[in-house]
Amino acid sequence: MREVLLRTCARTLVGLLALSFGVSGCGGGTKAAAPLPPGNVTGASGSGLTARIVGVGDSLTAGEQSEALLGATISPNPIAGSPFPIVPETQGNGYYALIWSQANGGADPLALATSPLPLMAPPGLGTILVPTSTNGLTSITTPCAGTNGAAFSRSTALTARLNPTATPLDVAIPGQTLHEALYQTQPTGTCTGAGLPTALAGLNAILNAENQTFYPILGTFPAGTTQVQAAVSLQPTLALVWLGSNDLLKYLFTNGAVGPTSAAAFQTDMLNVIASLQGAGAKVAVANLVDVLGTAQFTPVAALPAALGTSGVPSALQAPIASAVGTFLAGFNVGSGGYLTLTGSNKILTVVQGAIPAIEQGTPPATALAAGFAELQASATPFAVGDYVSDSVAANAAALNAAYNSAIAAAVSKRGAALVDVHATFVQAEQAPGELLPVTGKCCSLLYGGGFFSLDGLHPSNTAYAVVANLFIAAIDGTYGATIPTISASQLATINATDLYSPH
Repeated sequence: MREVLLRTCARTLVGLLALSFGVSGCGGGTKAAAPLPPGNVTGASGSGLTARIVGVGDSLTAGEQSEALLGATISPNPIAGSPFPIVPETQGNGYYALIWSQANGGADPLALATSPLPLMAPPGLGTILVPTSTNGLTSITTPCAGTNGAAFSRSTALTARLNPTATPLDVAIPGQTLHEALYQTQPTGTCTGAGLPTALAGLNAILNAENQTFYPILGTFPAGTTQVQAAVSLQPTLALVWLGSNDLLKYLFTNGAVGPTSAAAFQTDMLNVIASLQGAGAKVAVANLVDVLGTAQFTPVAALPAALGTSGVPSALQAPIASAVGTFLAGFNVGSGGYLTLTGSNKILTVVQGAIPAIEQGTPPATALAAGFAELQASATPFAVGDYVSDSVAANAAALNAAYNSAIAAAVSKRGAALVDVHATFVQAEQAPGELLPVTGKCCSLLYGGGFFSLDGLHPSNTAYAVVANLFIAAIDGTYGATIPTISASQLATINATDLYSPH
């Protein structure tokens, strides 16, 4: 098991998320239709528009939380002393699962016989993060072992599932970019990175999500099926689409080494996704993107002095330490407009805390920290790409974020689909924390631990996923005249009350 320090400073993230590149196939083509699963639950209210709701997207549509997909709660938590009494399931909390349930009279999306989800068996798929008794985070799984290892082979991948013979309606693949949802037909390498181009092998840790979830999710469809082809073969009546975050994250986590998707290419791909689903008979609802750099995933370097304060650095030392840290970061072209990921924040704060005793005994902060940073860079895990975002890459990513949202709006308008404005709601949560939900004093802010994100700082909490579900429902009902009931204030309060990711 690995453990990292858990900090409560502004906008920090645990771990390296689902990024993607390397498309295995670029042809379209027609695939044989997979056997259709049951549509809605027998006797439930879904019919017409909601008869077959299909999910298309990445980890957000898949229902990922805390770097994992998990289709059943693990009780008790195997990590002794953890403040979490259980390891909570993730997939049933996702916005797709909630919408499906609302359209089906409150049916349980985790019920094996009727679930629309590719339910992952405990201990789950991915890095299952849970808090420790020492204010840290650890994983209950091992990379490339157990189901995480079996997932890379089509012949063994379905052993990761609780319902291995079911063909899911939610076919979202964590880690995929918009283009890959259209064209990726198989994993791009093994769990260890074998098979990746040499230049990319070092980044395998941040690529694994799309590769290790591809076969467990699409393994019941014919070989060579892309995500969008799988969705089309399901003959959806309603398709929920949320794609594009990984186009930004891939660029950010490689600090620009993997070039960004152009806004024009992005719009073309989005038009193709919508048109393909509409051609299969679906009404389509498409969500736009949050400001990715505004999530708890990233710590702005400009907020470093405040972060040092919340991490226990004495007030008299915060300015000189921040200055010395700034000198170190400048060597990576990271200035006041740059960002740190949680791994980067962890490394910086570990050096800072190690230097404080010497500083308090009279060693100049610059000298003490220089020694600490030299030791860090000589270690097996130096400060490197994946730990930071330079000023120029951050500025480009922010511009791309806005351009992608414009491209989504244009594609939705051209195809007559429904636009789900998730972006505006996250801006509201950032500008007026605590006012978003009728749960007084509990939710939500975009800060780490503020109730909007799970332990990885990027994937939503149970509460935030419910907010997103309501945004989709409102857009669908308003655009198509549907009558899917929104999640009520009392339901939201109940979700929040049991949400381990929300402050109580």
